[in-house]
Amino acid sequence: MVKQKLLSILKPVVRPVTDTILGKHYDSTRPLTPVGPYNKVVILAPHMDDETIGAGGTIMKHVEDGAEVHCIFTSDGSGSESGDAGDELSLMRKQEMENVNRILGMDRIHYMDLPDGHVRSDEESQQALKDLLTSIGPELIYAPPYVDAHPDHTNTMYLLADVLDDTEELDPLIRLYEINCPIPPEEINCIVDISEFVSRKEEAITMFSSQVIAFDGFLKMNRLKTNLTSQETAAVETFLQVDASEFVRQAEKLSGYRSSYLASFKQMNREVTLLWAIFKNHRHKKLLYQERLF
Repeated sequence: MVKQKLLSILKPVVRPVTDTILGKHYDSTRPLTPVGPYNKVVILAPHMDDETIGAGGTIMKHVEDGAEVHCIFTSDGSGSESGDAGDELSLMRKQEMENVNRILGMDRIHYMDLPDGHVRSDEESQQALKDLLTSIGPELIYAPPYVDAHPDHTNTMYLLADVLDDTEELDPLIRLYEINCPIPPEEINCIVDISEFVSRKEEAITMFSSQVIAFDGFLKMNRLKTNLTSQETAAVETFLQVDASEFVRQAEKLSGYRSSYLASFKQMNREVTLLWAIFKNHRHKKLLYQERLF
């Protein structure tokens, strides 16, 4: 409680500094990216709320364009920073997700129900994800990034890489979205305008009442990263886009580093601590992203 009051007091002081520094950090003149003419889209998410945090506006854009959109959750949602855990929390989060989807409008939600906090890529989880993906046949998959402070996030990404590496009939385009750890600006190559959907994204996020973390940092990033483009826009979501074969190769290249991510990086959920979250070991993160290319 004392910490929250202190952060609340600091927020008006920190905000203009954050806006100035991150405005320069994301300063570029790149073009906006159309979501693309994809008929079948999958959002692969570790936990109920990650899909909305990272790609909520883009999801609604795909839905508006008439795409068939599926969301696959790898974990059962039974863990929480609130201290509550178990089947009751899992059911609560799934119900929240059903309510959120009334806003997002996805066609179907799939739950793999792997233990929250212990998502792994093993024979059983690979077969389960492979069965789902081959039945859907996605042309485009949104997935967590290569580098993230939560092991369920990176393990979900590696699970997808292992499945794609073993499944010749799947060859989707991959877009990696940010959850905990922002992707370095120079690696972002897909910028989607979500101006018309940002208020609905904010509404959707308020429905995750079981989660005790703040969400204002994520929403702030949607507005700050408009500096990446010279085109007129009020909010964007950004991605690292790569084809399936490169995604698999690059994931393999980084597979030996992930054990240190939790200690190395900080979650960007709070606006007042965004600078810390983005610049904590930023050089190390940039080197990791560069490492995947060689």
